[in-house]
Amino acid sequence: MTSLVRYLVADVLRGQRFLAPVLVFLGVLGMLFSSDAGQPLEAYSGSSALLYPICAWTAVVVATSEDVVRREITVVSAGGWPRVLGAVAIVAVLFAVAMAALAAVWPVVTNPHPYTAGDFFVGLGSHTAVALLGVGVGLMFARPVFDAIGRTVLAVFAVVVLTYPLGRVTPLGWVLDALGHNQFSLSVLWAGVVGAVLVAGAVALGVWRT
Repeated sequence: MTSLVRYLVADVLRGQRFLAPVLVFLGVLGMLFSSDAGQPLEAYSGSSALLYPICAWTAVVVATSEDVVRREITVVSAGGWPRVLGAVAIVAVLFAVAMAALAAVWPVVTNPHPYTAGDFFVGLGSHTAVALLGVGVGLMFARPVFDAIGRTVLAVFAVVVLTYPLGRVTPLGWVLDALGHNQFSLSVLWAGVVGAVLVAGAVALGVWRT
């Protein structure tokens, strides 16, 4: 599995399609914290809201980095779709966690309000939970669930856009509500659990579709 993960990471980096979501993420993150973004946890709500669609986008990039023929070769070489889908999920989560860590560190350096260790770890946990939710949504509609990239993009876009107006009904809303009130809530932990389950469910759905 380790060699498969390393191969997929190398393939994603070589394809450079990951640059689009990463550059959008860095650009918007820079704008969010270019001035006083508010109290520590409140400031994290903006970057958490940004991270959700970015991680969904990145997950789609990871899942579709190979064309159909190359992916079939990878599946045969790796010993089946379950191993490949598991590796794809790991790679997508690695990218997402890296961005979550960056989003948690950024305001500590740039925001004029002081951050305690507790604030930082709450922010890191919140961003990780949101990142997992985004990865789960991205993988849920990617290959092999949908083979056409157009259908994948439309489905992921629709789910992401519909999530925000639903507010506290969704796990993303739990996180943003807690951070927006500048407080920690156990609902953040539950959002992380839902995100992990969503990622695992996306892998299981992909295996079932094959």
